[in-house]
Amino acid sequence: MQIFVKKSVPILVWIYNLFLFVLSKFFLVSNKLNKKQIIKKLDPNHDSVIINAVDKFIENVNANNLNLSTIFFIKSEVNRTISNRKKFFQHFNTRPDLKKIKLSNLIFIIGLPRTGTTELQKMFSFLDNHRVLQLWELQYPTSFIEGPNAVKKAKRQTKKYSFLQNFSKPEQKYIHPVETEHPDECFRLLFNSFTSIAVSSALGLDDYEKWVLQTDMLETYKEYKDQLKILFQTEPDKNLILKAPEHLWNLDTLTEVFPKARFIMTHRDPLKSIASYSSMISMFRRTAYKKPNFEKLGLYVTNIFQQGLSSAYRVRKKTETKSEFIDVHCDDIKNNQIKTFMNICKELNINIDNNNLKKLKEYVLKKTMGPKLSHGYIYKDYGIDKKLIKDKFKFYDHHRYLLT
Repeated sequence: MQIFVKKSVPILVWIYNLFLFVLSKFFLVSNKLNKKQIIKKLDPNHDSVIINAVDKFIENVNANNLNLSTIFFIKSEVNRTISNRKKFFQHFNTRPDLKKIKLSNLIFIIGLPRTGTTELQKMFSFLDNHRVLQLWELQYPTSFIEGPNAVKKAKRQTKKYSFLQNFSKPEQKYIHPVETEHPDECFRLLFNSFTSIAVSSALGLDDYEKWVLQTDMLETYKEYKDQLKILFQTEPDKNLILKAPEHLWNLDTLTEVFPKARFIMTHRDPLKSIASYSSMISMFRRTAYKKPNFEKLGLYVTNIFQQGLSSAYRVRKKTETKSEFIDVHCDDIKNNQIKTFMNICKELNINIDNNNLKKLKEYVLKKTMGPKLSHGYIYKDYGIDKKLIKDKFKFYDHHRYLLT
């Protein structure tokens, strides 16, 4: 059975947006972010480096005529992000030991979106001596060192977030699940510096995205590294497995900040990954806009994927001798999951004991025995141009990474 993204929002979401629209006509709610109020919340001692990013983000949000429910959601995310920054710097200023923490044995899962990164990350979560970051940790990265009550609050708040995500986009639990205590992407730590193309891509913030892609990401990744130190020190004996397709666009900075890190790069037929991602972000934009233009998504995704992949290969040519890259094809992850994962672990010198192997096999068996659901999409719905994709990705031979 295939799951297709519907073109209309759930009826209750439509009613909620209508209700907010009526309130806005009586000036009871605002359809804009208040830039002055938001910037006033920033700490001048630490946040001067991100003021430009905040400014660009708010400008683009306010210019895009987003649905009021999306504006409300963005407001809450901006407030959470500012709160994260305050807590982060507070701990770093009062805990000099945090600065001394050495991050070692980091493994980054990178690759274009919809190429198997999520499934690979999930498999690492079954290894006792490795740690993947769960959604609630990424949403509230300082909660561990604030104590048990802060952890409970972080999980409670994240459950609300997950519920709203899945309620407003029912297909998401089949296409890209968002669950409180499940592994998730570390782009959420990047957005604590207000720089993330995962956010811009979902919301269609083209001007902000162009700015992010052109800006120097070094300060963002330094802050990202310090956030990882806070998370790492809670379980220092475990190796961190980090995953975000977004790192592909910033691979030069990532390898500069983490020169000893190892990388697993996933691959897939660009036509399939472009179509799949176009469908997935149509789900986000359907919720964000009254009249989203789905037919332009294919061209947008084609261009940004080509940019990210070609940039990554340029970096790999320069850093291959210093950094370790392991390549894996999405089809192998899908069709021969255990063998593919065992091969990856062997290349990384990771030993899998019998207990962990048993858990992995049980997980794969449970998936095999469950409902046969897959993400369906129709190329023409998103203006997918097969010839253009073939031309733009001439440099990329995904077949070479297939095991069989």
